[in-house]
Amino acid sequence: MAFRVIPSDEIDRLKWDSCVHYATQPAFSGYTWYLNAVSRDWVGLVEGDYETVMPLFHGKDWLTRPVHVQPHHLAPNGPFSIHVMGRPRMLDLLRALPVRSRNVLLAWEGQTGVEGVRAETVERFLLPLYDPIEDLLSRIDPPARSGQSYRYGSPTPEKLSDFWMAHAGSYRAKDKDRFRYLRIMYQVLHRGQGFSTSVESEAGEPLAMAFFVSSHNYLFRLFSAAVKGERGLDALRALYVGLIETNAGRPVVLDFNGDPIGRSLGATRLHYTLANNG
Repeated sequence: MAFRVIPSDEIDRLKWDSCVHYATQPAFSGYTWYLNAVSRDWVGLVEGDYETVMPLFHGKDWLTRPVHVQPHHLAPNGPFSIHVMGRPRMLDLLRALPVRSRNVLLAWEGQTGVEGVRAETVERFLLPLYDPIEDLLSRIDPPARSGQSYRYGSPTPEKLSDFWMAHAGSYRAKDKDRFRYLRIMYQVLHRGQGFSTSVESEAGEPLAMAFFVSSHNYLFRLFSAAVKGERGLDALRALYVGLIETNAGRPVVLDFNGDPIGRSLGATRLHYTLANNG
């Protein structure tokens, strides 16, 4: 069945959200409340009567030309389907991409085989927390440090976003990014689907902060930040270790969302396809 492109203000939200909810691989990042919090300037690829859906956002490339993009650092955006996304359906979706689509992250590994679509493999790191805490801690390399004293907290979205703006590292944080994170955080908190956490020194100095979304048995790192140097890295590792200890033995998967620190914490490496068109 053919795909079509529908502007966000013409999408049947009930049908779209129902497809995401009953998808074979559901995620909070497919719901319209999340997509509108990211940006209201998006379109949807829709198969049939909302059997498969995937959002694309309007953006610009490095030459400031208009493109369709997926801001996958905010969360993978599908595709979501009530069908198994086998190779034929995935190829039909890729053929339906609007001209000049960029960084379309697909939870699928394989050659596209579609003329005009370039693809590369990217890595993501997931850590299943099903095992006992002793087993999870034994996989951390280097081992989690003991004897360090930290204070843990739950910062407000404003404090977390301000901290991120100040310590975003190589990423060029902008006010529009801060406001986007604030919209998402408040939507998530309103639904009781996430939380903020922080690590401070004994003197009360903030060292690391993060926000996680809890959805469909996943703990997804929306974003995080830490002060520069070893102090910040140690504090961020302590933040993750505390999260692992709290959730050990539960049917939960920790999604590091591109944070390379996942490699040293025993996460499993998965491969996704990043597609570009035109």
